[in-house]
Amino acid sequence: MKIKTLLICLAVCVLFVACGNKTAKKAAEEPAADPQEVTLPDDFIDFSVVQPDGTTLSLSDFVGHGKYILVDFWASWCGPCRREIPNIKKVYQQFHGDRFDVLSVAVSDRVEDSLRAIEEEGLEWNQIVGAGQVPAERYGFEFIPYLILFAPDGTIVASDIRGPEIGEAVAKALGK
Repeated sequence: MKIKTLLICLAVCVLFVACGNKTAKKAAEEPAADPQEVTLPDDFIDFSVVQPDGTTLSLSDFVGHGKYILVDFWASWCGPCRREIPNIKKVYQQFHGDRFDVLSVAVSDRVEDSLRAIEEEGLEWNQIVGAGQVPAERYGFEFIPYLILFAPDGTIVASDIRGPEIGEAVAKALGK
């Protein structure tokens, strides 16, 4: 019985650490990908993911087009990610418009689970699903949820923000 209890505690600890919030490592310097007529900063790190419908979406399809973009890296199985969604929804509802938008990127998740969670949560904003480990490798984060606020020119305004920090960072960036 003690071994079973110990194993359960160990499993809970592993899940807690896997979904916990840690300060991100600095992103590795890479040359920017071809942003298709968008000028992004030299240190912008792009990635592309084939979607279930066969189209390919890139981070640069959303970032660097004149809006602040809040990017939420998440997974359907991650409890802290799902608990962060109400904060993101609040910020989206408050600030969405010509100067601000949200993009969620599902990482380390099965596409069908991501799509089901998007429907369950009623997420209205843009989504990239099936990104695997690529964003974490490119941006150097180890834990999700991980949120980055990009400026209209593609520079990073804030990263590793959670809870009320999300709205505060967006409000400050928008001058509100």
